[in-house]
Amino acid sequence: MGLGGLSVITGADLRQSVVVAFSLLMLGVLVVGLIWTLLRRAQVVATRDLPDTGSVGEELSYSVNVTNVGKRTLREIHFREQGDDSRPTEWEFFNLKEPGEEDRNIFDRALAYYRWKWLNEQGGKWKSLGRSEALNLGGGESEEVRLKLIPQRRGVLVLDDLRVELPDPFGLFQRCRPTGNEAGEILVIPRRYKLPPLDIGGQSELKIGGETASTVKGEGGEFMGLREYRPGDSPRHMHWKAWARTGQPIVKEFEEVRFPRYGLVLDTNLRGSGPEVFEEAVSVAASFVSSMDRERCLLDLMFVRDEPKVFTAGRGVAKADRLMEILARTKGNDEGGYDLLKSLVLRYATEMTACVVVLTGWDEEREEFVGSLRKSGMKLHLYVIGAGEMPEEEGLLGAHWIRWDAVQEDLMKSV
Repeated sequence: MGLGGLSVITGADLRQSVVVAFSLLMLGVLVVGLIWTLLRRAQVVATRDLPDTGSVGEELSYSVNVTNVGKRTLREIHFREQGDDSRPTEWEFFNLKEPGEEDRNIFDRALAYYRWKWLNEQGGKWKSLGRSEALNLGGGESEEVRLKLIPQRRGVLVLDDLRVELPDPFGLFQRCRPTGNEAGEILVIPRRYKLPPLDIGGQSELKIGGETASTVKGEGGEFMGLREYRPGDSPRHMHWKAWARTGQPIVKEFEEVRFPRYGLVLDTNLRGSGPEVFEEAVSVAASFVSSMDRERCLLDLMFVRDEPKVFTAGRGVAKADRLMEILARTKGNDEGGYDLLKSLVLRYATEMTACVVVLTGWDEEREEFVGSLRKSGMKLHLYVIGAGEMPEEEGLLGAHWIRWDAVQEDLMKSV
């Protein structure tokens, strides 16, 4: 800007040129605005009121209470949450390739600049939806502003860098200053897809996305009689009149009702698939968890993370929200772990009515794993997340092939 103004001054007749006068005026405005911005100060503290959870791809709104702890009035200021670091991890850079990278010349492939650029464009864990509305804040005053963002990855989202934007009077420059704020966290659960009505078997015929055929309500089972209290009996079954009459604790006994138990097996192996396929596999698993009838069945979530893990939710055990939290925090690994996973699933095979298996690709190791489960005789529903069309292999007979870039479309076809 300085060199531009100097060139106008030295190359034109100042006494006759209207353009020169206008240029000098604009240059003066720019200089005044820049100096004004550099001199602006703000002492602001902020407290976020964050929701406990959010979901990938869904807009999330929260409020921030801001206080001007300085003496000067701050006029026409804005607040903005600084975006997340979009740089890829080392694993992502070396294992993911830009679409069409094989068609680039040798220099571009060796330098990998376009791969780096493509990975950065994927964004960080979240994306800001702009700044707050303009606000005038007097010394010692507090106001509440609202901010919005979109989570782009599951897991724990940390917000710790709220900035106040201080514009100059002409609106040409603005200074971005940090505020005093404590870090806040939001648990971002995986993206969930709509599932078609699907009968996965069982005594009560659980239908994903529909209703169960069982009509048992309340405690379940019919009343059979009275008996003496045993350690572990629920206080809700206590028969108080009989206790008062006999002097001994008496409980009501009900006919035992068994609810179906289902397994949900998640393949956490990144080898031969990558994080994008794994994320879609997690989303498919989360879709089954969110669609389960929480009062009429039990669901065992199984996967390998350093060692075999199993988490159970459903009637009388734990809420399905617990499984969502586990899926939100689950990470992939570079080791197969299929022998460990096979042993875990087969250990529960006799107790499970049916089992849903979500794989992150298809190879010999995964084929052997699925074959072992089929030999056990359990009812198996196989979902394989992959790229392109389904390979013509015998092990995939009866499987649901889900393209990682068309998950919703293929899920609706998997009836």
